[in-house]
Amino acid sequence: MRSILLFLTVLFVSCSKTIAPIVISEKSVYVDRFPTLKPGLTTIDFSLSFDSLFALSQLKAGSVLYQNDDASSVLDFPLDIRLLAPISLQTLTRDQINLSLPVRLQAKPAIAGISAGTVTGDLAMKIQLKWNLASISSLQIKELAYDYQWIQKPSVKVMGFPVNVSPVVDQLLNQKKDVIVSQMQNQLNAKIRSTVTKPFLFQSFFTDSSDGYQIEPYAASAIDMRDLLFDQTSIKGQLKYSGGFKVSAGKMNKVPLFIPVKDLPSVGKPILPFQFQLSGPELMELLKESNPQLKGRGDFTFQPTGIRFQLNQFRGKSSRLAVDFDFVLYPDNSLGFQLKDTQMEGLSFPASLFKRKIANKLQAQAAIFRFQPNQILKRLPSSISLAKNGRVHFQKVYFDKNSVLIEGAFEGSWSLAK
Repeated sequence: MRSILLFLTVLFVSCSKTIAPIVISEKSVYVDRFPTLKPGLTTIDFSLSFDSLFALSQLKAGSVLYQNDDASSVLDFPLDIRLLAPISLQTLTRDQINLSLPVRLQAKPAIAGISAGTVTGDLAMKIQLKWNLASISSLQIKELAYDYQWIQKPSVKVMGFPVNVSPVVDQLLNQKKDVIVSQMQNQLNAKIRSTVTKPFLFQSFFTDSSDGYQIEPYAASAIDMRDLLFDQTSIKGQLKYSGGFKVSAGKMNKVPLFIPVKDLPSVGKPILPFQFQLSGPELMELLKESNPQLKGRGDFTFQPTGIRFQLNQFRGKSSRLAVDFDFVLYPDNSLGFQLKDTQMEGLSFPASLFKRKIANKLQAQAAIFRFQPNQILKRLPSSISLAKNGRVHFQKVYFDKNSVLIEGAFEGSWSLAK
């Protein structure tokens, strides 16, 4: 977007000739209220590394893997199993993944009806998970198995001294292994169901967005995931997204943005609408960032009659430059500017002798300036890219009393690797 503002640097650049007027297809339009974004439907082939997947799952040291708070007819002693450190991947197939988990076990078993106290031990647990990966809505563990080795053998304090009770605990765990596996699978599937049915955390995939921009999804957005599978480094699949995005200047919104998971229809011609909004002060700030040599105090104003850029101390302390212009779209789908009027006052000598020449240079440079739609792809997060046959289409340019809004759409499928 900053490239759009480079046309203002022509205040200090010369040009050898004046460019003839060019036919335009759309001109910026004043509105009292910007139009609502119209949603579209697109597809994204994604690859999510296991490191990113574990980070998104928020499974970390202290996370509960299994918990039975009270003795029951199924498991007659309280048992708590928690992660000690991040999960690591071992081997996998298309729908199966083997994990290594360092965990802490805390149990309160009873022997012959007498409490044996609180037993604590650390172990290296090996878990094998087989998944149903047809879609995100049906995602669940079909089979689960585990084995373990003690890192720190379980002990219970007797008269203040720790006593090794690993043989007793091993016997209890082996007797209850089928029950523990069943309950662990049920608890994990319940957690998975509650997670995938909740709205999807939008910011998770856009932490690498360009500085100075915030991205907000269309209010009624929804996603769907299909054809999931594991490979040696990641989980892959196809994501369908219904909605669009609004991009504006500023830092990423710290308020969590969520997108619900729904069953979405098949996609015909993939299209992802977007809106890009910048206020006058934000335009001015970006202009100065793109051209540090720009001198003077400038600002943009938006009125029903048009857009104006004004620069004080242009050529001399008492000088002022005012340029009235329109944003325009050309038949080749590029964005440009059309100057309507240029006013210069209080120019210092000898600039005061060359008002017409300065105005002609401004007019010429504005006429040849083009911002190509594909340049907006450089502002997207590095983790997401449009397919080679995709294109960006600018459709309308609006402005109200405070800002300018560019409306367009991405056409084509996407890929996401994180």
